Amino acid sequence: MAATRRMRAFKRWMKCQGIECSVALNLTIATEAPQSISVSVKALCDLQVGDVVARIPKQSCLTVKTSGAHELIEESQLGGYLGLSVAIMYEKSLGPKSPWFQYLQLLPPIEPIPLLWSLPEIDFLLSWHRTSQVFGSIVRQIIKEDKALVYEDWKECIEPLLGSALLELNPEFFSVQEYFAARSLISSRSFEIDKYHGFGMVPLADLFNHKTAAEDVHFTAISSHSESDNDADNDNSDIDDAIDGDDEPIAQDSHSEKDGFSGGDMESSLTSEDDPRVLEMIMIKDVKAGAEVFNTYGSLGNAALLHRYGFTELDNPFDIVNIDLELVLQWSSSLFSCRHSRRRLSLWRKLDLFWMW
Repeated sequence: MAATRRMRAFKRWMKCQGIECSVALNLTIATEAPQSISVSVKALCDLQVGDVVARIPKQSCLTVKTSGAHELIEESQLGGYLGLSVAIMYEKSLGPKSPWFQYLQLLPPIEPIPLLWSLPEIDFLLSWHRTSQVFGSIVRQIIKEDKALVYEDWKECIEPLLGSALLELNPEFFSVQEYFAARSLISSRSFEIDKYHGFGMVPLADLFNHKTAAEDVHFTAISSHSESDNDADNDNSDIDDAIDGDDEPIAQDSHSEKDGFSGGDMESSLTSEDDPRVLEMIMIKDVKAGAEVFNTYGSLGNAALLHRYGFTELDNPFDIVNIDLELVLQWSSSLFSCRHSRRRLSLWRKLDLFWMW
């Protein structure tokens, strides 16, 4: 099967890149589509808190700094998601000549986040939010604004790159559709690596599926004092914070070395627990053999999960229901005095219970 061949190629690629994956992990093909596969990570034996199940050299990550287009990106002063999008599109354009070809072959062409929905799909698919028409309207408006801003980014920053003298770019891989596709992969799969690399695509780490408030494994970046202190720009908006809160920050801890890896012979400098060039996946819960090993995108409600990643969860403990303030005031005024209602309103404001007036 094509999916099995791509998985085998990816595992060989990881070994060549010095990526260590514990033999206790099984990368399982969950579903197969014509052009991509869905992967889950399961435990082959019991895993315990503190086990290091993966080590990933930063140089194997696809970032602005590691991409072959880094000079063009830096000359164009494209930071954050813009720069990383160019890096992804450029590496895709190289095909088998890209150092990340086997990794990119394992990824889906796009992630089905609302950003890639058509305007009629946005209106129709987000009309399900019966508990709050105001909330549904706000989310629809946010996504439509996102689409307009992303298109504007492509028009102003990406399309002009096709005339660059630094690299001969294939227009087919830098179209607005390809830019939206790259942005969807970044939104769903990227990690913040460190100040030097900024955001990037982290092979193997991005195969762990999400589970809200129930992560088994944690992605950590060992603190580096030797790398550049220049902050990488990023164009994160405050929209997701308004919808449902922040992602968890990356831990900056080092952990003890564990046995049981299948990443091949590596230089001792890359397996050192104090090496700032290495990312680690650490177990923070015990997981029984046969169970899936989950990561987390943070303590997010379904609105933020849908907006950022294109899915929701049943029984999400961080889900919220937004109710129009006018409806609340009408209900309160029908049962209580105006003075009582005003006092309640004042208290709610002090408790910061309102989102968006």
